[in-house]
Amino acid sequence: MVQIKIGFTGNRYGLRPDQVEQIKDILDNYNDIIVSHGDCVGSDTDFHKLCINYKKEHLDKKISIHIFPPNDPKLRAFNQADILMEEKPYLERNLNIIKNSSILIACPIDKNKEELRSGTWSTIRKARKLKIPIHLF
Repeated sequence: MVQIKIGFTGNRYGLRPDQVEQIKDILDNYNDIIVSHGDCVGSDTDFHKLCINYKKEHLDKKISIHIFPPNDPKLRAFNQADILMEEKPYLERNLNIIKNSSILIACPIDKNKEELRSGTWSTIRKARKLKIPIHLF
């Protein structure tokens, strides 16, 4: 069984229903999955809950949730991880998520409108530079 490492980055407002379905479609393709996210309110937490529920519904799959928390707790959600990494500044934490990912799922507010001063878009740009395949929803 080949293991896939899926990193996640998203906006602080949460996932839309179409994004949830697209993420499930990706998870359907693998049986041994490590998912990583940054533990913020909004999309990270929606992704976390989606993965918890997916794990319960697919007992035949191995899914491990790794959290890379920010060192600033202001927007942190404090979700329960299988593995909790060391707290780091946002940009460093985002880079660590990418470096520990085979692919990146990115859910910005608008996938067609790149924003400056956006952690999600910063993460997408870094992943592109490192040639990490990105699923942009």
